[in-house]
Amino acid sequence: MKALLPFVTSALISVAGQAAAQEVTLRVHHFLPPTAFPATDMVEHWCETIKTKSEGQMACQIYPAMQLGGTPAQLIDQARDGIVDAVFTVPSYQPGGYLRSEVFELPFIAGTEPVTAMAMYEYVTEHVPQEYSGVRPLWVAVGDPSVLHFKTDPVETTDELRGLKVRSPSRYGAIALEQVDALPVQLPANTITESLARGVIDGVMIPWSAVRMLNMHEETNAHTVFSDNDRPFTNSIAMFLIGERAYSRLPADLQAVIDEASGIEASRYMSEIYRRKGIEDREAAVERGAKIHVIDDAEYAEWVSRMEVVRQQWIAEVDKAGADGAALYETATALIAKYESQ
Repeated sequence: MKALLPFVTSALISVAGQAAAQEVTLRVHHFLPPTAFPATDMVEHWCETIKTKSEGQMACQIYPAMQLGGTPAQLIDQARDGIVDAVFTVPSYQPGGYLRSEVFELPFIAGTEPVTAMAMYEYVTEHVPQEYSGVRPLWVAVGDPSVLHFKTDPVETTDELRGLKVRSPSRYGAIALEQVDALPVQLPANTITESLARGVIDGVMIPWSAVRMLNMHEETNAHTVFSDNDRPFTNSIAMFLIGERAYSRLPADLQAVIDEASGIEASRYMSEIYRRKGIEDREAAVERGAKIHVIDDAEYAEWVSRMEVVRQQWIAEVDKAGADGAALYETATALIAKYESQ
């Protein structure tokens, strides 16, 4: 485990000037390269927004690529413990740590990226707030649906996945792959392309929006996708959170700035970025002449049938943790339906 740099202390909010003209700098930590589009178009955009809305009284000092130490799985704890002020991360990187929230990553539950983001924001802030004790979720960014990427030939049926080593982005993604007899492999995102080139893995389950960002287009020319009319197989869900310690130290006017820049609408906006980027990267693959297989209705029904065990496993795990898994699943699907109808 990487150690935190020694100069990082619990009192991170930097304040200068008189109380009447307080200037605040929030230290923001995330795991992405500084040039990755979620870092620039989402995190930096939000920081510019609060700077503008506060008329320069509040800004961010951003530390990308885990520059302050630790691992991506520890980011939320860093914000909770006051080691940093705010973080951008994927909660499910911490296995079992945000179990109730993982419902939105289950197979074939999600809607479009913006719809799912709005539903999840309401879910985590109103239905499972105890899961985020000590931190405050500011917005949710739902990635475009995960796609199966291969080097030369796409997979057309579940039977063809048997025995293939496929990189999974999440714990429940791995469980889902096991239901079609694939061999899920856990790898850091920055090692995927090299692992494909060396034959360590046969394929990757990851959104279109990550293909060019990770230079995967150099190693993949075959893609298996679900129809745009189907619900997504699964997707990765990121979140931007501020520590309650950091938020509570802010004066009321700056808290109001953060509140205004965050919430349901911010979640919709950020997730629309993922949606557009996914479309762009799929179109780029088509232009390169990539082979794309769209799963037909009969095969889709087979996938859905096999994934029921994944849903039941999540419900059982939530029940074991002391909550009502079936009720929370129904809450999640009802919220998705709510925002789909708007």
